[in-house]
Formats: sequence, C-alpha cells, structure tokens
Amino acid sequence: MFLAIIFTLFYLIAPTAVMSAKLLVIFLLLSVFQACSRKIEDDEYEDLTFNQKWVLAPKTQDTDATLILNKLLKEYDKKLRPDIGIKPTVIDVDIYVNSIGPVSSINMEYQIDIFFAQTWTDNRLRFNSTMKILTLNSNMVGLIWIPDTIFRNSKTAEAHWITTPNQLLRIWNDGKILYTLRLTINAECQLQLHNFPMDEHSCPLIFSSYGYPKEEMVYRWRKNSVETANQKSWRLYQFDFMGLRNTTELVQTSAGPAY
Repeated sequence: MFLAIIFTLFYLIAPTAVMSAKLLVIFLLLSVFQACSRKIEDDEYEDLTFNQKWVLAPKTQDTDATLILNKLLKEYDKKLRPDIGIKPTVIDVDIYVNSIGPVSSINMEYQIDIFFAQTWTDNRLRFNSTMKILTLNSNMVGLIWIPDTIFRNSKTAEAHWITTPNQLLRIWNDGKILYTLRLTINAECQLQLHNFPMDEHSCPLIFSSYGYPKEEMVYRWRKNSVETANQKSWRLYQFDFMGLRNTTELVQTSAGPAY
C-alpha cells in the first residue's frame, strides 16, 4: 500500500512569459507490506507531536521516571517487535513539512525537509504511575524497539544532529510510543517534460519497512497527518506551491506480495 501527499506546483518560465507550466508533484509514501483486507480503527488521542509545552518536573518525578525506566527495561528485548506472533504492529505516521525545494529537472530530484513522526503501541512498556507521559531524548531510542522504516527512493538523506540528535521519544502509561526525527531528503523524481511548459508530474517519497512482511508491519496515516510550515522560506524558485492531498493504494514490490 502506498500513501500519497500531492503537492500542486506551477512552473514559472520567466517574469515576462505569458504562459506558465503546471507541475503536479506527488509525494508518495509507501507502506509496502500492508494487507488490503485489514481494517484498523483510528486511535483517538491528543496530538502532541509538534505543539509541545515545556514543564519543569519536580525532583520526585525525576526519581519516579528513573525507577519506571529501570523497571521497564529490566527484561525488555529490543530485538522483538511488539505483539510478535500475535498480530501486526500498527505504525501511525504523520509528517510536518518544513520546506520543499529546490526541484531539479536536470538531476531529476527534489529536496524535502520534514519532521517524520511514527506512533505505535508496545504493551511491554506499560507502567502505573501518576506520571502519564515520559518525554525522553535520543539516548533512549537505542534501548527500545523502533520501526525499521526506510525511504526507498531517496538518493541522499541526512538526519539533523545539531546541537544534539533531533529526535524525540515519548512513552505513555498505556504503552503508546511517539518517535519523531528531523530529516532532509533528496529523493528521485522522474520528470516527464514532453509537454513543457505545460507539464504535470508525480514525484514520490517512498517509505516502507525494510524487512517486516505485511503480516507483521502495517503503516497508516493519522488524521490531519500532513502539515506544512510557512512557505515564504521554501526554495521552490521557479515553482509555486498550490496545495496537497493524501491518497492510499496497494502496490507490488520485490520485497512483498502483490496486491
């Protein structure tokens, strides 16, 4: 299954040109291994991905958090996905687009800067405490299981590390996990310029699990799963961003069965 964000862009030939070409850029986000017949209800919970409040925790809460984490990780095996052998792990995805561009018709690629957020439930990380949420930094990421998500059509990709790794991990007391990171990706986009300057194009940003089959890993969009920053700083140059929409389809890949 692939999930698509569709951005409509207009190509501006020159300030004095009478006609302008249309460029329809589709960022396809691929969940390669999803089963067609599986229907999963949306979880209802507050979206805390990008609207964060800074709160100073009392000393007792610091101690409680340490005890909770030590207990949770004592017999935790990060090599095993949640609910292994029982049901697929459902990964809810949402994206915050910082910027798009430049788009290169010569190199057949575009650049996108995003916050990529994944949410899933790991019942092994449930805890009883007056603290409802543990907000943690990148030091915790390597201690628990996280999805093996990759961007299949990226030429180059860079995670942001200044001043520390740009990663956020939150654990709710019901075992829900939120993992976000910031990425800048140069992705392949095969532009078809046969009708230049009145062209329309589809440019994919494809992601999937690297190794889990459809029976073990399921990706799905969250509600209002794509947001964009102020476009004034975007480097589209000859293009004008006009909007976006999401789509979902099933595809065939060498790593999984056809649907």
